[in-house]
Amino acid sequence: MATRDFNLSDVFIQLEQDFLRTTEDAFQSVRFRLRTDMYETDEALIVKVELAGVRPENISVLLSEDDRTLIISGERMEPDCERQDRVRCYHLEIFYGRFEREVPLPSQIHFERENIKANFKEGFLTIAIPKKEEPPHPTRVINVTVGE
Repeated sequence: MATRDFNLSDVFIQLEQDFLRTTEDAFQSVRFRLRTDMYETDEALIVKVELAGVRPENISVLLSEDDRTLIISGERMEPDCERQDRVRCYHLEIFYGRFEREVPLPSQIHFERENIKANFKEGFLTIAIPKKEEPPHPTRVINVTVGE
């Protein structure tokens, strides 16, 4: 019969991993996860975000200083009139409240940050980030000196 040394810390590590996995699954089902498409055209990188029920004035779009992350945030409000008449709830999956999503942008593309356009129509936010042509950097020879 094969035996294994019993290590109490292994049990606690496994319990912690199981708890975190279960908790993350539960939170994932509650959080407002923005559904996002990203694709490239000849002129721009397009980011399209599904934002049903969000008012345009409650949406914020930021581009990070290094042009590598697009941050989309806002709030979806639930009308008070929908909540006040409830007697009993049987199924609630629609998230209301603040949300934020950081969308990493492709590092090989350079952008014209001054000409970014965002348009909200029929529950979709479409962000067009124009591409900028960067001339390739020529190889640079660096001289090596002898230290004194």
